[in-house]
Amino acid sequence: METQEIGYISKTHGLKGHIILRLNEYVQIDEEAIKSVFLDMNGSQVPYFLTECRPTNTGYIVKLENIDTIDTSKKMIGKKAFALTDFILEDESNYNEFIGYSIIDTKLGNIGNISEIDEKTDNVIVKVIHPSGKEIILPFNDDFIVEIDDDLKTIEFNAPEGLVEMYLS
Repeated sequence: METQEIGYISKTHGLKGHIILRLNEYVQIDEEAIKSVFLDMNGSQVPYFLTECRPTNTGYIVKLENIDTIDTSKKMIGKKAFALTDFILEDESNYNEFIGYSIIDTKLGNIGNISEIDEKTDNVIVKVIHPSGKEIILPFNDDFIVEIDDDLKTIEFNAPEGLVEMYLS
């Protein structure tokens, strides 16, 4: 039985013991299937069964079994929350694992290493530092990625015609 930290209890919600579970960045849970959470109580993970779990704009509104008053739920505020790994969804959009990978362009060869990934826009972009020190900004999507080799930490890339040259001129 393996658990992973998923977030923390940020505040109470209402008067009947509901609490807000705020998730850590890049963590997603299967809210339909999750049956329990574990709260860190003085260094031990204490299990609590969920009777309710629904998303909100700041996390999840959660109702724990046998926690029925605001006074009881206040004691949970600030506690780290853990879940069984079975209920944690893989985050497919976490691109940070590619920082440091080399970009190997199909025409130009090695054009540098990824230094930063910006996921804030609809189109994910990567910043690549060329061996000359110049920064190259590339769209990071399936249209241009040929192959990713996690062992060699390389990404074969087919950059749009003239894009890389524009940054190097």
